Amino acid sequence: MDTMQNFLRQRLLATKKCPQCYLESVNLVYASLSGAELEEANLCGANLSNADLREACLRNAEMIYVTLISTYLIGADLSGADMTGANLVGANLRCANLTDTDLKGADLRETVLRNTNLTRTNLSGANLTAADLIYGLLEGANLQQATLRDVDLIFATLRGADLREANLSGANLSGANLQGANLREAILVKTKLSNANLQGADLTDATLCRANLIGANLSGANLTNAIMVDASTIGTEFGHAIFKNTTMADGSKLSSPEVKV
Repeated sequence: MDTMQNFLRQRLLATKKCPQCYLESVNLVYASLSGAELEEANLCGANLSNADLREACLRNAEMIYVTLISTYLIGADLSGADMTGANLVGANLRCANLTDTDLKGADLRETVLRNTNLTRTNLSGANLTAADLIYGLLEGANLQQATLRDVDLIFATLRGADLREANLSGANLSGANLQGANLREAILVKTKLSNANLQGADLTDATLCRANLIGANLSGANLTNAIMVDASTIGTEFGHAIFKNTTMADGSKLSSPEVKV
């Protein structure tokens, strides 16, 4: 660490104010930075594991490959930040603002994102295994090829989200809003979708084996080539859904542009 960077680090720890500061690869493990002002700061490669960043302002910060393992980010503002490849395993981002944040390829396993705003967030290729996203707002988010195994998305909003080729096996999306979502080639094996809103969703080539669709609304959904073997469809609404070479729950094939099941 050079002299200037060390000076900035000490200033941050003393005043909690260091907007636009160059803090690349700095060590801030266990740092007490609640409410810190770090807007547009460069924290690429920095280690802030177990730090307290509650209510901190990190808007538009450069945080590529930053390490935030078990970090407290409750209520923090990370909107517009570049967190490509970041490690957030076990971090707590409850009620945080991640609007337009870039988390491409980030590791978010077991991360708490309950009531978090992830509108238009880029989570493509990210690993969110066992993350808590209850009541999360992911409208228009990019989750293409993301790993969402065993994720808790109860009552989450994913309207218009891009979930192409995402793995949602074992995830709980009960009551979630997936209206107009793109789920092409998504894996939804044993996924809980009871009472979910999938109106107009694109489920082309999706795998829904043993999925729970009880009470779900799939009106106008595209189920072309979808596989639904052993899925639970009691009370499921399929009004005007598109069935083309669709494998139904009983293993039969259904092909019709507009069928009400």
